[in-house]
Amino acid sequence: MTMRTCLIPAVALIASISAPVFAADLNEIIQAPMEEAYVPVEIGSGWYIRGDLSFDLTTSSSGTYRTYDGVSYSTNDYDRFELPWTGDVAVGMGYQFNSWLRADATVGYWQRNVNGTDTSPTPCLAFAGAVGCRSEDSSRIRAWELMANGYADLGTYIGITPYIGAGAGFAHFDYNDLVNRSFCTDAAGADIAGCGFTATHSGVGSWRFAWALMAGASVDLTKNTKLDLGYRYARYGGGDAFGWDAATAALGATGVQGKDNGFNQHQIKAGIRYALW
Repeated sequence: MTMRTCLIPAVALIASISAPVFAADLNEIIQAPMEEAYVPVEIGSGWYIRGDLSFDLTTSSSGTYRTYDGVSYSTNDYDRFELPWTGDVAVGMGYQFNSWLRADATVGYWQRNVNGTDTSPTPCLAFAGAVGCRSEDSSRIRAWELMANGYADLGTYIGITPYIGAGAGFAHFDYNDLVNRSFCTDAAGADIAGCGFTATHSGVGSWRFAWALMAGASVDLTKNTKLDLGYRYARYGGGDAFGWDAATAALGATGVQGKDNGFNQHQIKAGIRYALW
């Protein structure tokens, strides 16, 4: 038997033993990337929705109004400009970036009565014996606000997570018709019988810049649900409030008659946040 004759069976034996091993290795090399390509990746697991109710405390502001006598204008300041307490609602959607940082966008709606008082002699001087005039104005504001908010969660302790936050956006104020009641007063400050008038002024709508500061705490109700309790301070910029009554407009008055100087709003809020994962 020659050397060549001996090598042929040996090579065949080695090949038959090695082929399954090499095939298995090659299969692992080919399949590994394919298996990794099918591993699902979780994206956007931090989304949440929210709904809030709030109790808005009574607050005072300031405002101005103009008068027109057919020739010239004058500007007066309200002695008092007050918004009584009310409630409001808000809904929103947000994202929890990590255990410390989250952000959301919210849409809120509220309505508030607004009452103004002023003492000025100008409207009543045409009445005999009148030395002063007391005015009482009343209207109602409907407001929509769009806010972008950011929060810093300060750690979770026995299921309670305190937080602080801030927001900025815009609010649209829409005044109802304003009713002005004026009463003439004598030298002693008493109302003069039969001396006075009532006028209706058309309300005006306007967009204002708004910003807010928040602080509170959330409580874990379930894995995905949190109860949110907190305080919110909001500041709304000033803007147009109401136009002229028909009689003064007939004299030639133009433009807006009344403006407010903006509002500070203090709110006690309660809401629910629901995580969408």
